[in-house]
Amino acid sequence: MAELLGLGCSHGPIILTPPEVWHKGRERVFGRIPGYEPPAQLLAELGDDNGLAQDRLDQQKVVESFKVLRDRLHEWDPDVLMIIGDDQAENFLQDNLPPFCLYTGSEVDGYPFRHPGVRENLWQAAPETKFSFRCPQDFSRDMRNSLIRDGIDMASSSALKGWDWGLAHAIINPLVYLDPEGKFPLLPLFVNCYGEEAGLDYPPRPTARRCYEVGQSIRRFLDTRDERVAVVASSSWSHSFLAHKFQCTAIDLETDRRYLELVRQGKGSQLAGLTPEELQDSGDHEILNWIIALGILGDIPAEIVDVRDSHTQLAFRVAAIWG
Repeated sequence: MAELLGLGCSHGPIILTPPEVWHKGRERVFGRIPGYEPPAQLLAELGDDNGLAQDRLDQQKVVESFKVLRDRLHEWDPDVLMIIGDDQAENFLQDNLPPFCLYTGSEVDGYPFRHPGVRENLWQAAPETKFSFRCPQDFSRDMRNSLIRDGIDMASSSALKGWDWGLAHAIINPLVYLDPEGKFPLLPLFVNCYGEEAGLDYPPRPTARRCYEVGQSIRRFLDTRDERVAVVASSSWSHSFLAHKFQCTAIDLETDRRYLELVRQGKGSQLAGLTPEELQDSGDHEILNWIIALGILGDIPAEIVDVRDSHTQLAFRVAAIWG
């Protein structure tokens, strides 16, 4: 039976950028909303410096929480580092739109600073800076085969042919903090969390129930193995610009705090009951990545390392550890 460590983190581009440029993301996002009216909490956080003081605090806490996660990961020393994240029309385009895709290649590269929003990054790194990772090809193929035989129609890709972005930012951004040296064999699992939000031709996102079932099937496979596997759920939770109940202007704090208590108390399986309409209303599309991880890890309480709930940073961000 495999030994498991669980980590939960955010992957938003701002985690790689200095707080002095965070306001640019807000201006870009809210500039797309006709007649945008900022909520009261955002106005309070913006203060008289356009949010710089709040941004500096949030950025410091993000870096500190990633250090806690990195230290636990490297102390635990896994044989496989599995990261569950969504591809937001970066590599999966109209010619190939699977709900889930497991990477089964032997190596993979990522370019976290190619994204226009992270050209000004904390490391002052060039856009073409490349991070390279070896991948557990035999292990990932065995997992894919097991999932399919277990009733999960899992797509797979053994090469990032024509993928100009390399790894999607949901995978590569956390790795800049967690394992930039590529010490641990990397196993990416891509999820179509954004669904129709990515464009009219995109299929709906998979349901929360199906994501939990995928996680359970992965766990059944892992129970036949003896590797040490770190499972990373990579995503923010509600996004202000996706929360349709608030006309895409505010984070759904009430809903996310309710979900947080379920995760904290080891009742994460209840999130499998979320409906597509609930996810759409709250802007919690990406929590599907966490739900897969919860299906793998089971109902065990999480250690909550940090919670970022300021509207200035556009999303509800949680850092957590299981095990």
